[in-house]
Amino acid sequence: MMVALACGRPALRGAWRQVLALALLAGLLGGVALGAVAGARRTATAYGRYLAAINASDVFVNVPGNLPGLPATRPVSLISSLPGVISHAAYIGLNGMPVVHGRVDNSFLTNSVNGSLDGEYFSQDRMTVLAGRLPPAGSTTTVVLTPAIARMFGTGVGGTISYSFRPIDAQGRPTGPSFIRSYRVAAIAEIPPALVDESDQAEGTVLPPGATRQLLPEYFYAWIGLRLARGTAGIPELQRQLVTLAADLQRQEQRATHDNVSAPTFSVNRSDVIRGQVQQAIRPEAVALSVFGAIAALAMLVLVVQGLTQMVGRSAPDIAVLRVLGATRGQAALAAALPGVIAVLGGVTLAVAGAVAVSPLAPVGPVRRFDPDRGIAADGLVLGGGAAILGLALLGLLAVLAVRSVRPRDSGAGVRSSAVARAAATAGLPAAAVVGTRNAFEPGSGVRAVPVRSALLGSIAAVTAVVFSASLGGLTSHPARYGWNWDLVIQAESGYGSFAPGVMKKLIRGQPAVAGWSEFAFAQLPVDGRVVPALGLRRQLGSVQPPTTSGHALSGPGQIELGTVTLQPAGGAARGRGRADPARGKPANRVASPRRPGRSPRSAGAWPPPRRRSARSLRTWRRTRTGRTGRSGPAGRTWPPRRSAASGHPSTPAPGAWW
Repeated sequence: MMVALACGRPALRGAWRQVLALALLAGLLGGVALGAVAGARRTATAYGRYLAAINASDVFVNVPGNLPGLPATRPVSLISSLPGVISHAAYIGLNGMPVVHGRVDNSFLTNSVNGSLDGEYFSQDRMTVLAGRLPPAGSTTTVVLTPAIARMFGTGVGGTISYSFRPIDAQGRPTGPSFIRSYRVAAIAEIPPALVDESDQAEGTVLPPGATRQLLPEYFYAWIGLRLARGTAGIPELQRQLVTLAADLQRQEQRATHDNVSAPTFSVNRSDVIRGQVQQAIRPEAVALSVFGAIAALAMLVLVVQGLTQMVGRSAPDIAVLRVLGATRGQAALAAALPGVIAVLGGVTLAVAGAVAVSPLAPVGPVRRFDPDRGIAADGLVLGGGAAILGLALLGLLAVLAVRSVRPRDSGAGVRSSAVARAAATAGLPAAAVVGTRNAFEPGSGVRAVPVRSALLGSIAAVTAVVFSASLGGLTSHPARYGWNWDLVIQAESGYGSFAPGVMKKLIRGQPAVAGWSEFAFAQLPVDGRVVPALGLRRQLGSVQPPTTSGHALSGPGQIELGTVTLQPAGGAARGRGRADPARGKPANRVASPRRPGRSPRSAGAWPPPRRRSARSLRTWRRTRTGRTGRSGPAGRTWPPRRSAASGHPSTPAPGAWW
């Protein structure tokens, strides 16, 4: 060992510039590779960290306004005390409207005002603060605004806003005069859930519990966020308990009023549906980063091995002298590999340091702004494992090169010619073409030999990385490439209302810029025992719909298209008959759900933003000038379900839509 080290020192002194350049190359590309893979892992897990940081609820339960004979907060107490509930927080919708420039603004887009009853948005499902600080729970004079509402008021943190409130009874009828309350803006924040479709982004005003308690007579509806002991696995049992509770309340009301009243419906919205869809939307960015890291690692291996080959080849005369002086083959190989070992170890060290240095750039995409753990981070699994893999791979290849360099060679052996060059000569190509082909594909001999294969592989890897990066950029900037085959969405009341029958046809018919448009509705549909988001479609002109990736497009009633994720547990068949309650449908094809990378699509069963939802939905897509309407139904006192906790059946689709 000492002999080999002593013999390798002169070679190291003569090649220190090449060693330094090779270490920097390995550090740069290795840092990019490790940083990309670590960034992909950090991006994929960012939403989970966000949910943990905001103390997210497992399920939301709707209380449809005041129940006769019960105080406003009594249903909240009954539901939150059910078995299996480990924590809860509720907010209530208030009958209030913003006062902007001295006038009451009753626009559905801006009149959402919700009050945290016992910590919702403050201790559970916490808001993401963009400016200012969340007010104390007992504050009675402060509010939190979302960005759009702050822009509507033209104010910011520290400003003053006013709302007009009016008390109502259990039927939603006014019971007193309107009055105005003014509040100071304590914070600008985003309301969970994050990364939903733009149409589902919650905009409104949130009051802390202290201010909410002063406005209980203006109570409209309530949503209760529950954390369950069994997580989302406990939701079916919770639904059974809610059915029992609704029956008990029905009997109490019948005894009190002697009327044949119907049982209240406690709607359930599952948080895990949107969680899975957000993760599905984030996955392309994480996969893209992983693939980019793999390409960078491949380029690093190819280029560094090319440099090691040249380094070992240039030491051939010194190796011959060592062999003449009596050095063993192992000692000569170690002496030839010594500069490369130093370059590899230095490069791997720089790669780890570089990956840590670029870690603040992750996570990438829209999820970045919600990650509570931004900044410098060292992923031990990726950095440690990746550095070990790269280091061992390079040292192993270096050992092979060093051993080959000390093998005795037949001095009379000629240089192996390239098959491509021989084919060019046989084909009678001009001499310039044949010579150029040989220079490109033949390594040569002696100290002037070059690693042709490594150079070609390095060029291929570099071009692949550039093309991949350009393709990814083109994908994110051209929605039609990932299934977003419409240009404009028209919706009523932020997607929660509906258009009067025939209005859209009258509006769009005859428009020369419209090449196609469709109406669609959202609900939940049990498929083989699993409740999945469902979309009902009614084509009006052309074919504006999610693209079909296997099978054929829907051609009539009784057919159904399944997304890839839904299709897998349903049996994985692109054709055939399957159970789709409440009616039997034919899964004739599979469909790609269009979504913007990093952002989940609009979904059924998602977390409810603070608006009064309704049970039915009708939207419009238009191609070239396209639109999406919204969910409609009994306005006012509830934020109704897309799935009934009592019946388990999906909400009724829009008239004329088929599944």
